[in-house]
Amino acid sequence: MLPGLNRRGIHANGLIHNHGTSSLGRPYAMNATSSLLTVQAAAVAAVGLGKSYSPHSGFLGHLSRGLGLSRSGSIDGANLALNDVSFEIARGEAFGVIGRNGAGKSTLLQILAGTLQPTAGEFAVRGRVTALLELGSGFNPEFTGRENILLSGAILGISRSEMERRFDSIAAFADIGDFLEQPVKTYSTGMMMRVAFAVAISVEPDILIIDEALSVGDIVFQQKCSRRLRELIDSGVTLLVVTHDLSFVLSMCRRAMWLDRGRVRFIGEAGACVREYVTAMSALAGNTPVPIADTAKLADAKLPDATPLGLAGCERLGDGGVRVEKAWLLHADGTAAGGFRVGDWAQAVVLVRASRDVSGVSAGCELRNRHGQVVFATGLRVARRLIATLSAGDSALVTIRFRLELQPGQYTLDLGCGAGGDSDNTWDRVLNAAVVEVATTPEQEVVHGLVRLPYEISVGRPA
Repeated sequence: MLPGLNRRGIHANGLIHNHGTSSLGRPYAMNATSSLLTVQAAAVAAVGLGKSYSPHSGFLGHLSRGLGLSRSGSIDGANLALNDVSFEIARGEAFGVIGRNGAGKSTLLQILAGTLQPTAGEFAVRGRVTALLELGSGFNPEFTGRENILLSGAILGISRSEMERRFDSIAAFADIGDFLEQPVKTYSTGMMMRVAFAVAISVEPDILIIDEALSVGDIVFQQKCSRRLRELIDSGVTLLVVTHDLSFVLSMCRRAMWLDRGRVRFIGEAGACVREYVTAMSALAGNTPVPIADTAKLADAKLPDATPLGLAGCERLGDGGVRVEKAWLLHADGTAAGGFRVGDWAQAVVLVRASRDVSGVSAGCELRNRHGQVVFATGLRVARRLIATLSAGDSALVTIRFRLELQPGQYTLDLGCGAGGDSDNTWDRVLNAAVVEVATTPEQEVVHGLVRLPYEISVGRPA
C-alpha cells in the first residue's frame, strides 16, 4: 500500500504522486521540487496526468515481455485513456468535468480517488476524500443498509460509535424507511444511490468526488441533493463532479473542464466550457438538418437602422472561420432595445460572415438567467434550416424573433454561428453580447417560476 493512503485510497494532506514514462516508454524520475508543491492553495492539482492501457496486457502480453519478445513499458499501440491532463481546483471550489462517453472522465476520478494508478504525470489531493464512483461500490450486497453504513465509516477511518451517532441523520436523508434493515442486494439503483450519497455527505469530507451518481433517483431527491451540495460548498468543501447534466454544471460549478479522447479541450468558466462543448457537439449531431438555398438565392434583407450592439469588448470563443460580424437586439417594431416587459416580442439579428468557404452554416442565440441557466436557446440548426454554403467573404443576415415570457429580471444574450462537420468544424461564439432587461407592470400577472407557459384554467360545477 502506498504511504499516505489508507485502504480506500484516501489521500493524506499534501501527498504528491509521481508517475511517468519517457517517450520511449521507459520510466523516468520526476523532479522532487514539482510545481505541484507550490500550489499550496489547491485542494486538487494534476500536471501531465496520463493513463494508458496496453492491448497486450493479458497473460500472453506479460509472458512475451518476460521473455524479452516485446519492450517493457512500450506504449506502442497503447490505448490512451488520459493524455497530458493538467488542472488545479481551489479549496471550496465546485469543478465540473464534461465530455462524451469514453473521454476519460471516470478514469480521471478513479486516479484522484486513489483507486487507479496513472502511467504518467503527477497529482496531489489534499484533505479527506469521499468518492461516489461506481454505484454501490464499497457496499456488500449481503449486508443490510445499516451494516453497510457502519462499514463505510470504518473504511473511511471513522469509529463505529461515531457512525452510530450519525446514523439517524444518514437514515433521515436517505429516506428509504425499513429497507435500511434489508440486504442491499434487494435495493433498486435509486435506493442504493440514496444511501451512498447520505453516507458521503455525513462524514464531513474536505473533497467530495462524484461520478454521475446524481443522475440516478427521482427529481425530488435530486433537488434535495443539490441543496445539500450547495451547503457543503458554502461551508468550504471542494466538489469535483463528472456529469452529462450540463444544467447541473452551469448551476453548481464555478469552473469546468471538457475532456475529449483523453485530452483537455477546454478549461475555464463553467458557462464558457459548456458553450464550447455544446457548440462542438451540435456540429457533430446527426439531426440531418435540411439546408436552405445558397446565399445567391436568398431574398435580400435590409440591415436594421438601429445602432448595432458593441461586440468589440465581448469575450469570444471559436476559431472564426465564420464570425458574428454585427448584431442587433431590437423590439418588435425594429427599434433598438432599451428594456422589455414580460410578454414582449424581441428580435436578435445576426450578420454572419465567412472568412473561408464553408457549408452547413448555422446561427443562433441563448438567453441565460443570473444563475447561468439557459432559459431559451434556438437557431438555424434547431429549426433544421442550415445555410447550404457561404463562400469566403460572403455574409448572411439571420433574424430570430422570440417572446419574453420570462420572470422579471436581467438576462444575458449570447450569440453564435458555426459551420462544417466533424473534420472541418468552425464556429464563433460571442459571450454576453447584451443584457436583456425584463420588467413587469402592476397590472400584469406575476410570473411564478423561470418562465410563463401558455395555459388555460376552467372552473365548473361537478355533474
